[in-house]
Amino acid sequence: MTELAAGIRWLKLPIEVENSTLTHINVYLFRGDNGYLLVDAGWNTDSSFHTLHNYLVKNDLGFEDISQIVVTHAHPDHYGMAGRIARLSGAPVAMHPLEKDVIRPRYVNMEELLHKTEVMLAQNGMPRDEIAALRDASVGLERFVDAAEPDWLLREGDTVTTGEFTFRVLWTPGHSSGHLCLYEENRKILVSGDHILPKITPNVSVNPLAIENPLGRYLESLKQLKGLAVELVLPGHDEPFEKLGPRL
Repeated sequence: MTELAAGIRWLKLPIEVENSTLTHINVYLFRGDNGYLLVDAGWNTDSSFHTLHNYLVKNDLGFEDISQIVVTHAHPDHYGMAGRIARLSGAPVAMHPLEKDVIRPRYVNMEELLHKTEVMLAQNGMPRDEIAALRDASVGLERFVDAAEPDWLLREGDTVTTGEFTFRVLWTPGHSSGHLCLYEENRKILVSGDHILPKITPNVSVNPLAIENPLGRYLESLKQLKGLAVELVLPGHDEPFEKLGPRL
């Protein structure tokens, strides 16, 4: 765990999924008057859990010191352990409504989504002998997700506050339909999730649950951030960086 600035802690949780080119997911803790805001939660694996637990203990903290959990989007590496942490801490979990809508079809009752994916691939000319592998590409990831429903829904313009930090919610669809960024205007900090990463472009793809025209929406979401005064970007992967404008 690294203290980036007063009241801001950054922790790398491991990614151990086969064939992943990413080694870790970033989670952030922001100090508040009544505990810490946790942004993103990592995979629901024992190694992620023990990494988080051990770092909390080493810093004289416990799960009970987490008072809020915000999930930037419901992909397994950002959402997977949120339910597990919520039960230990008693903290409410928040995300965008469009991310809530994907939880059950993606992680609980997958049959309908798999059928729709197969139909979509066939309609768009995918060779028959390749359809099954692509249809089932994410099957098995559900075991790394504690599929807890959110307690609280966040929309564009909402506020998340700890007392010490006050974030404005930015809806930035593209990488996922309900992807959120958090902007702290006074500190000039942007928590960017997977919307903006320092070295790579996030995966922007079409699936039966996706918002209409996800690539177009992603490009519009990038333009939305151009006017923000930002001195520090806290991304979901790699390392925090400073120059938002050139990266956009």
